Amino acid sequence: IVNEAWQLYYSERTNWMASDVVWESHSMDELGGTISWQPNDSVWAVVFLDKERNDCVFEFQYNIVTKEVLSLDSLRPTTEMELAELERRDKIINRAVEKYGDSLYFASQSFGSPNIDIVRINDDLTRLYIIQGTILDNVIPFGNDYSIDFDKDLNPIAFRKYHNSLLALRTKTEDGGDVESIRHSHLTNNPFITPTDICNFLLYRPEGMDIFYVYSTAYKCTFAYSLKLNQIITVVD
Repeated sequence: IVNEAWQLYYSERTNWMASDVVWESHSMDELGGTISWQPNDSVWAVVFLDKERNDCVFEFQYNIVTKEVLSLDSLRPTTEMELAELERRDKIINRAVEKYGDSLYFASQSFGSPNIDIVRINDDLTRLYIIQGTILDNVIPFGNDYSIDFDKDLNPIAFRKYHNSLLALRTKTEDGGDVESIRHSHLTNNPFITPTDICNFLLYRPEGMDIFYVYSTAYKCTFAYSLKLNQIITVVD
């Protein structure tokens, strides 16, 4: 769970960084979509395409090991590998919507839009995540999150809904003080801390918040994710 959460986090984080950089020199009118994928175990990449999707307008890479960033503002033809990734992504999203679209529900659209991330679990399994983002300050969102698994032929084979509602947990008190930790509960059909829980904690936590808690109604206990330990631990209530 923890390893997958970090993969999801790096996917989200790389897209955040890439978007911040590309908007400094390009407008929405110039761009026709993006490709986000992991060329190797150490690097996440984002390519911004032109309207016709024939050329790369901007390229961004983030090395998750060395923390090095590469950004290239240069018009060039889209590579065969990039076109293959684009076709693969479009196929995954279209098939997900076709099979499970009726099961996807997103509460409180004014809260922020959900984001899509595609993570390769292994050579035979790819997982599409739909994870809640937020435009609000001092809030960590939990909920509005789903995953859909695909086999090596990109056929959808499993669907998960992680939370039954959208939870916006504040990291500031009413008088502006810092909240030391946050917690929420999971119903019996979702007993453990999820990769989406950890990912959004990593993305939106304030500096100094190291841990969050989830009460499992299935196991009648509390689990916690500690960033310091980078582990999920069981808390004695």
